Amino acid sequence: MNNNSILTEQDVINTYDERQQNHYKLFYNYKKIKQENPTFGYKKISKLMNEPIHRTRWWHHSKSIPQPILTANWLKEKELIPLTADNPKIDLIAKIIGATFGDGGIFENLNGIFLSSSELEAVKEFGEDLNLVFGKEIEENSRIIEAGVYGHSWCYQNTNRNIIRFFKALGAPIGRKSNTELNIPAWILLENELADKFLGSFFGSEINIPKIHINKTHLDTLSIGFTGSQELENNRIDFLQKIKHYLGIRGIETGKICKSKIKRQEDSFIFKLHISIKLENVIKFREKTKIHYCIYKNKKLEKTIQDFMLLKAIRLNDVKLMGYTEAAAMNLLKINKNIKEMQQ
Repeated sequence: MNNNSILTEQDVINTYDERQQNHYKLFYNYKKIKQENPTFGYKKISKLMNEPIHRTRWWHHSKSIPQPILTANWLKEKELIPLTADNPKIDLIAKIIGATFGDGGIFENLNGIFLSSSELEAVKEFGEDLNLVFGKEIEENSRIIEAGVYGHSWCYQNTNRNIIRFFKALGAPIGRKSNTELNIPAWILLENELADKFLGSFFGSEINIPKIHINKTHLDTLSIGFTGSQELENNRIDFLQKIKHYLGIRGIETGKICKSKIKRQEDSFIFKLHISIKLENVIKFREKTKIHYCIYKNKKLEKTIQDFMLLKAIRLNDVKLMGYTEAAAMNLLKINKNIKEMQQ
């Protein structure tokens, strides 16, 4: 990527099959010949190109422009190609594509881009973000359907093929992700804010928020994970290693990457990156990262922290009543100075 270039017209053209790409090349060859020889008619150009007369006639009358060109022109009108890192919509684009790596995606037949959630507000937000990037006109291609066996989830879908080609060209996964390699697009790593937006949406789908353990002495699991087959193990570990690095440079402690078998599903595993459940680390995770398209996980994380801090304060007072000094009590309960200050 040169000069912060992220997406070019050719990248979009490359998402089409060989036949469509060939039509694209032929059309531009026709335009080049016509420009260099304005007196030539479509019949003469058809002979020069060794193409059927009907094809150059349709091009002459602008009635059969190849679909890749129509898509590229539509995206140019939206000022989305060429796409560079300083595009004012780049943060929103990173946020949207991050969701396609989690509970969103692009259908295998390229018939739609979608996001599923148990929260109606989340899928509405996804649709609103698409509107901000591509314009209100795309609403005519969108719908929100109630899903799930008991109607407890929602799915936003948009069938605009120009949008689908755009995100495919940017690196969004296509089809069933459990059987597909997942790779963070290189352009996401250009800026910290792009990584924040992208992974914030991924976390909204794939993060497990902790609660207070039954013994009330610590929190239970805080982790990020997703599924994959045995053949995808290296890919999944590499993806989680990048997240581990992302969290590490923000001062957030992480543990091992683990693999566990999914019961009653042949050759299917869950790969997880565990994050330290020390209270100060969980607080740092909340402060240094974002969770997009999932309101309840944000609320749950906030509540877990507040409840555990209150529990720590109560236990600190109880231990001090037993005769411990405050410093000794804090050491016993593993409460550091920063947590103590936040409690006051």
